[in-house]
Amino acid sequence: MSLPQKPAVERRQYYRLIYPPELAPEVVISSITFKVLDISEKGVRFRKDFNTRLDTGQTVQGVVIFQDLSKFEFKGYVLRVVNREAVVIFLKNLPYQKIMTEQLYIQRNS
Repeated sequence: MSLPQKPAVERRQYYRLIYPPELAPEVVISSITFKVLDISEKGVRFRKDFNTRLDTGQTVQGVVIFQDLSKFEFKGYVLRVVNREAVVIFLKNLPYQKIMTEQLYIQRNS
């Protein structure tokens, strides 16, 4: 008889806010606009096209433009790129209050 497996331990240190495509903010890096897939205080994951070159470890700066038109300017580095998704780690955290505001926005508009 086998015992039920325990759920995997959550390794994330920061809450990730996952966006429905129609409510997603945009991230602009090097004058190229991408749709955000999810965001946390520490970083952002976004969809890119195959023609856009981003390399792991590359230093980037950009801005996240939210649906309410508020902006978060950041500097960071590319953590990983897999197929059409890229993850950028922020050097300075996105304020937690903005995460909470965005969570309410998603709940009210989904």
